[in-house]
Amino acid sequence: MLKVKLVRKGKRNLPSFRVEITDGKKTVESIGSYYPHSARSHFIVSKEKLEQWLKAGAQITPAVSSLLKGKYEFKKYVPKKTGASSQEQVVEKPKQKATEEAPAESLTLETPTPKAESPSPEEEKPNA
Repeated sequence: MLKVKLVRKGKRNLPSFRVEITDGKKTVESIGSYYPHSARSHFIVSKEKLEQWLKAGAQITPAVSSLLKGKYEFKKYVPKKTGASSQEQVVEKPKQKATEEAPAESLTLETPTPKAESPSPEEEKPNA
């Protein structure tokens, strides 16, 4: 099945895209380009070649169709913060609350004293 889709090219933080006709993973023809990073994004496509491939049965992906309509917005990927920094923030918050509620001297851990062992309810029942 032939598809008209965007293929990413360019550098790591400076992407550019080609509008290509593909058959699976194989590129048949490149018919245009898209540069989202410039002040005014450039979308260039050969309309004659696009119409020719559409008549041949190629299907347009949603990204290319919205670019053709002029409604596509490129959203830059912003990675989430790593788990290590969020754990540090969680550790800091309880310390702040503890210092606000009570002075540091009164925060001592008490170990429970061992109680005399009492027989459990199962041990008290005679075997019948």
